[in-house]
Amino acid sequence: MTRKTAEALSYLLSNPVVGGLGGIVVMLREEPFLENPTLNISIVLLFYSIVPFVSVYYLRLRGKSDVFMSERRRRPKHFIPGLVGYAVSAIVFQALGMRLMKTVSYSFLLTSLILLLLTFVTKVSIHVAGLTATVILVLYSYWPTGLILLPLIPVLAWARVTTGEHTCFQTVLGVFTGTVGSLLGIVFFPP
Repeated sequence: MTRKTAEALSYLLSNPVVGGLGGIVVMLREEPFLENPTLNISIVLLFYSIVPFVSVYYLRLRGKSDVFMSERRRRPKHFIPGLVGYAVSAIVFQALGMRLMKTVSYSFLLTSLILLLLTFVTKVSIHVAGLTATVILVLYSYWPTGLILLPLIPVLAWARVTTGEHTCFQTVLGVFTGTVGSLLGIVFFPP
């Protein structure tokens, strides 16, 4: 039962889900959101839930990999769609006058870049890094209300360790990476 719960949490708090929902929550703070909410939500889901993970989805559909890309040596090339998608989304959001979303995109880009570099050395929990970055960005946008999301980070770390996908150190490294990436995005690309 414990392992099944951990697996369910891993899917529920995976980067495509958290990135998409977190992006939508932050986007609600943008004035231009109300001009065309359907289009804007579609843009967030495209750039935060689909494009970054398209190569993983493709391999999963072909039965060539698990959806979590468990093998570290296979991970590096799968960061490319995300890096490109986050960079393009920053440009798109800037053009749409959504400066906060531009900051989110750059934060996700920097977090992904740090994860890519670390992946050449060690395995890092991408799940935990993505959730941490998203929680930091929601906190930035909804202080102090966003604090209610903080407990999700240790819950997801527990789930990733319980499934056997990561060690405690790898989840802590994920928290560190998500924190640094999001804060760098906020500092260097402020809204």
